[in-house]
Amino acid sequence: MSVAYQQIIKEVTQGRFAPVYFLSGEEAYFIDEVEKAILAHAFQPGEEDFNLDILYAKDISNLNELISTCRQYPVFAARRVVLLREAQSLNKQEQWAALESYLVQPMESTVLVISFKHKTIDKRWSVTKKITARAVYLEAAKLKDHELPGWITGLIESKGFSIDPSSALLLAENLGNDLSRIVNEAEKLALSLRKGEVVNAEVIELYIGISRDYNNLELLNAIQSYNTSKAVRIIDYFSRNPKAGPMPLVIGTLYSFFSKLWLYYQLSPEERRNDAALNKFLGGYYGAQNVKNATRFYPPQKSEQAIALLAEYDARSKGIGNKNTGEHALMLELIYKLMH
Repeated sequence: MSVAYQQIIKEVTQGRFAPVYFLSGEEAYFIDEVEKAILAHAFQPGEEDFNLDILYAKDISNLNELISTCRQYPVFAARRVVLLREAQSLNKQEQWAALESYLVQPMESTVLVISFKHKTIDKRWSVTKKITARAVYLEAAKLKDHELPGWITGLIESKGFSIDPSSALLLAENLGNDLSRIVNEAEKLALSLRKGEVVNAEVIELYIGISRDYNNLELLNAIQSYNTSKAVRIIDYFSRNPKAGPMPLVIGTLYSFFSKLWLYYQLSPEERRNDAALNKFLGGYYGAQNVKNATRFYPPQKSEQAIALLAEYDARSKGIGNKNTGEHALMLELIYKLMH
């Protein structure tokens, strides 16, 4: 069974280490945070010089070399740490055979950390069953869109500040689900603000550079309310400030919303009237009321057309079926078709 990355970090911070950690999943940020925590707390100063081994899976054909290193005793220290990075390159079950026997009786003075990024190990393999049973197993999934604002709120609060919900949503919409980037921007705020200050739209614009009026969330609001002139102004701003609204982020935001709207239309009339259940069903990211308001302009057929348009323009932005039309013109075309 997978455990939460926060739980692993809490335990190693308290000096409690397991013999084997298997860190897998699509969200590399969580894997990196666990690895950093282990390295930060496993050694006394200077001990890592003789007791830290870092191996890369692409440089070894099987895990015998790794296991041999794990069997060595630490040198004038309580433990040895062995890191295996890029383990996802070992894509055949037989390459993992040596680990199966090691898991049965691991070296108690060794902390083995296996980093298996961007995917999960094949659940059908026999070694996978032993890993999940005998190692600390992390399966780090990407945060869903509706989880991002809450995660951002927790991150900001952990640094001694507070943030209002609309500002957390503003960051989520404009930074996307690149957690490393979000953390870097939060660090900027931590360096610029006094403890206890509130992170709001003004602070975000001043220190991170996301405009209060011309951003991904405001574009979505304009499209939801059929405010064509506002949508065009925001697209024009994006063309002059490409980092403010790259097309993949714009399409991702719009697709997320219109897919929620399409799901709304699949519900019964009774289900649509229950806002609490509706927010839970839709993920609470945009809110039941925003979805209901959009139904004035986007009936079921038009919401389906919107999803098809977004798929088409996503492909065109990547050069498929598009020769010379630039990103700015593509976004204007897309907005015009969505709102007419």
